[in-house]
This record gives sequence, C-alpha cells and structure tokens, in this order.
Amino acid sequence: MMREVIRLNIMVVAGYRKVHFLVKKFISEGHKLTIIHRDEEECKKLAKIHKASIVHGDGTDPAILEDAGVMDNDVLLAISSNDAENFVACQIAGRVYGVDRTLAFVNEPEYIDVFKRLGVSTVISTADIIYNMIDQKISVEEIINLMPMEDGKIGIMDIEIADDFKSAGKSLAEISLPEDSVIAFIIRGERQMVPRGSTVVKEGDRLIILSLSSVQTAVIEAIKGRVD
Repeated sequence: MMREVIRLNIMVVAGYRKVHFLVKKFISEGHKLTIIHRDEEECKKLAKIHKASIVHGDGTDPAILEDAGVMDNDVLLAISSNDAENFVACQIAGRVYGVDRTLAFVNEPEYIDVFKRLGVSTVISTADIIYNMIDQKISVEEIINLMPMEDGKIGIMDIEIADDFKSAGKSLAEISLPEDSVIAFIIRGERQMVPRGSTVVKEGDRLIILSLSSVQTAVIEAIKGRVD
C-alpha cells in the first residue's frame, strides 16, 4: 500500500541562518513554502533559486507575519539563531493566528522544557541534532529533523583546526564557505557551542560541518587552505 503524501503550507521564519538545505527538501516533497528572512541579500538569493514566497522582514513582527499570510499555514518553523525570536514567532503564530503546529529551533538546550511548557508544539535542539549525527531521514508528517541526510548527498565532517589552517583566528563571518554548507557546531575542549557569525575559530577547535557531498572539497579548502 502506498503511503499517502501530505502536502503542507509551511512558513519558515529565519534570521541570518542559511536555509537552503531545508527549503530544497520541503519543496522537493511538494510543500508550499513561505520564507521570512532578515537578510535582504539572502532573500534575493532564495528568490532566484527556489519556487517559494520570500518575505524580507522580522518574523517576530505580527504585521510582517500577517502580511505574509501566516494564518493560511499548517506549520510555522522558527529557525533563527536567536532563541527568544524563535519563541516569539511561534507564540504569535499559534496564539494570535491559530497556526496548528509551531516548531522552534533552540540553540540552548536548557530552554527546551520552557518552550514546550509555554505552548511551542515541537522544540528542536541543535545540540541533539549534532550529537545524534543526524542519522534519520526527514519524515514530512513529523517535520522534526531539519537537516536532511538524503541518500548520502549531505555529509558531516569533523575537522580539527591546526595553527596553520587559513581559518584559524578568523570569525565565521570571515570564512568563505560554499553556499551549500554550514558550520553547525564547535567543540572546544570540554565546551560545546553553536557558533554565531562573530565566533572566532581557534587552534584545537573541532568543527562539525554539514554540507552537500559535492562541495566537501571546497569546504576543506575554505577551512584548511589549498587542497593538494
């Protein structure tokens, strides 16, 4: 018996985090996407690449959400790098506009229970995603795992930084990674962190990087230097 394909209207509220992995997967599954993004340049890139409705603005602003048609969506995903913004977007979508399901990306694991108690339908911990090495494919009905591992096309790299790497001493914003890649996690001694654009890469850091397999060589070159 064939599994029934469920098509959903999904609104994605992003901050400065790139969302190409997520958008590609959901569009390929036939879902209708509306993306709200703070970064105007990223909005332009998304509009050129993806068949989705792209809105430049603040996803915590009720006026922006309403103009973007939030009330017509089945799901709202809040995946900015700011936990508070993700929570506010979910609260407005669920409590004010009646969106049935809200999902929040949480960078600080201690907020998970708080978000759940305050009504966010599903809370997704970036730390849990990395620790589990993303070993399950997306279930569209669940829409929980935001990082697809589709038939080996997306890989995970664990790179330890040496002092002669070109990325050593640079902030993430200064490292020119390929489009389809992201530094998802940094392990620094006993400390684990979800990096920001201002986070400086240091000697001895272990970078956990997600990327399409096709750009892994370019990722290594961006982090290490020239690849022989």
